[in-house]
Amino acid sequence: MLEGIYFQFPKLSFILFFFLACEALCPLRLNPIYFPRTAFFGTDETKPSLWIWIAKWAMLSFFVVALMSPVREIKEEKSGYDILLVIDPSTITTTIIDEIESFIRRRPADRFAIYVPTPSPVMIPMSADHDALEKILSHLSQGESGEKVTREIERFFATTSEGRGLAMILSSNPTEFVRSLPVGVEVSVIEPNRYWMEMSDRSHPPYVQMAERKYYEYFYIYPLFLGFLSMLIYLYGRNQKGLA
Repeated sequence: MLEGIYFQFPKLSFILFFFLACEALCPLRLNPIYFPRTAFFGTDETKPSLWIWIAKWAMLSFFVVALMSPVREIKEEKSGYDILLVIDPSTITTTIIDEIESFIRRRPADRFAIYVPTPSPVMIPMSADHDALEKILSHLSQGESGEKVTREIERFFATTSEGRGLAMILSSNPTEFVRSLPVGVEVSVIEPNRYWMEMSDRSHPPYVQMAERKYYEYFYIYPLFLGFLSMLIYLYGRNQKGLA
């Protein structure tokens, strides 16, 4: 359970030594008792019990541990590409749709987005749900281009890691269909023919390991919660003993 956990800020442990030094060198000076409780005279009830002492140091220790930020580093391997399919409406035929669906099925590790610029454009963000994408593709039909391809297609790659984005523009007349290309995103302008899938696979092979992503799982909430409980126990004990 605790495997792989380490502290982000281990040097903060020195804070605990300040409390230890203060405990030894700065004894608590109680205020004079103007209205003494006569029941306390001749007894040692005002001395803190062992469990109160334990609660105090548990509280301090847990709070310092929480400040040190215990974390576990998790590595997640990312494979495949984020591919935006920009489809010229005038190019859409049953054959082209079947080929695009086949292309998607051949690349299970990739995410796909779809953009068809028509008067009512089809804009599907990056998704790994290939079945849903294929259902959307099956409803596309041939039509006139309502828009031109511009740099605005960069927004489809908002969640894409560097070096994993690829825009594929399928058009039989790209000089009329493409107005400007995005910056920082690799673009392939493809004329749909019988070899376009094979050419795409050669230039961008499927199942390619692209990157490794690291993120942290934080555990400071657990010592913080235990420290809070220890603080409540400590305050309760001091109040019961009349030390608060």
